[in-house]
Amino acid sequence: MAYITTPLGQDPQYEPFLSAPVGEDRGGTSITVLSMLARLGVDPWGEASDLAQLPEGAARQRLGALMARFDDVQTPVPDVGQIISDLLAFLPKQARQAKTSSGGGSAMLAFPPQGSPIYWIIAVALVLGWVAMLAQGL
Repeated sequence: MAYITTPLGQDPQYEPFLSAPVGEDRGGTSITVLSMLARLGVDPWGEASDLAQLPEGAARQRLGALMARFDDVQTPVPDVGQIISDLLAFLPKQARQAKTSSGGGSAMLAFPPQGSPIYWIIAVALVLGWVAMLAQGL
């Protein structure tokens, strides 16, 4: 299934992860991963994308460090590992599987995002080549 980013660059495949509950703050308000990251001053969609690209161990470590900085929700220490595992399970699997399987024999093609300047460069090169061919025919 192809995912289309929104005009703000917010990829909807990260919404399950970002809307996952972390706990309740002291005021009783439910805190999601999105609100936790926003309160920490971290771009939620950028962080979700970064976490999805990391191997599982590195992703666990990075998310654990973020949760350690976030003191609005009191989490019992024994539960932190399970909470991190539960949250990481919401990240898209194909990014992490591609990262771990690329170390094997077959390399996967990676295309630049739609609207990337590389497409314009290729289009201009093709048009210039076409014009050059037409000029030689005259």
